[in-house]
Amino acid sequence: MIFYQISFGPYCKGKYYDEAENLIHEYLSSLLHNGQIAGHYTIVPWNGEVVAYVNAQGCDANLLKYHSQWGKDDFHKINEFFGQVPVWKCNEDFLSKRKTNWKNAPFLYFTTDFFESDLLSLLARGDTADLISLYRVPIPDQAREDAYFWQAKYRSLYKVWLDSGDLEMQVYRLLAEPDSKCSKCGRELCLAIEKATGVPTYYYLMRYHGREYADEKKRLCPGCGKSWFVKRPEKKEDAHTPFWEFDFQCKKCRLVSHIACDVNLRYAKIGEPKTKHNK
Repeated sequence: MIFYQISFGPYCKGKYYDEAENLIHEYLSSLLHNGQIAGHYTIVPWNGEVVAYVNAQGCDANLLKYHSQWGKDDFHKINEFFGQVPVWKCNEDFLSKRKTNWKNAPFLYFTTDFFESDLLSLLARGDTADLISLYRVPIPDQAREDAYFWQAKYRSLYKVWLDSGDLEMQVYRLLAEPDSKCSKCGRELCLAIEKATGVPTYYYLMRYHGREYADEKKRLCPGCGKSWFVKRPEKKEDAHTPFWEFDFQCKKCRLVSHIACDVNLRYAKIGEPKTKHNK
């Protein structure tokens, strides 16, 4: 995440500040939905000019070639109103300018660690967990906007699951089952990204409630019902396991997951293959 100041210029005599602010809101919203900026932004008058402060998803997020068609339209409106193009200023160090892309990645996945999701991309590499800004992925503008709203919806569901009380298990099903409306939408977005990049793109399926470790390892893929446990060399008990070293990975269904955190046989069937016993 890179912090930028954007100077739009003075608003001309006879043109109200509110009009300038509305145009900038429209422009920044298009960048937000396209994955170029993230989180909250601020618009303020400063020394007779209109200035905005944003968190960019990359050092080249301001380039017009990455704008959606909606963003380009808003950009031209800004240019016409102010008589100049927006000037982006960054004081970040060179480490923030590293570009991460999908090339040479063994696979990609949707990360659903959403405690800071308003500031992070949802797409990550499967070998380093480095996040990839969606504006660099050659998917249709609409797909990028759909990903923005899907991420917001998932994050809301995640928060409800943590704090919902009586609704907890209803929401958990939406997050843990591969055929829920939420999961289906996320999986369709993964498929769109895979088609655009040529890199296998997986959907991360939450798994909180499960069985004892020995039984959990035998859990079958909820999509195809086949074995999907990934065998790896055993590590020392206190060794750190990177998030992207998934315990489960199904190449056919493009699903990844982890061993359950909580042993709870009552709810373990949620997210498991649909059988008579598990319905």
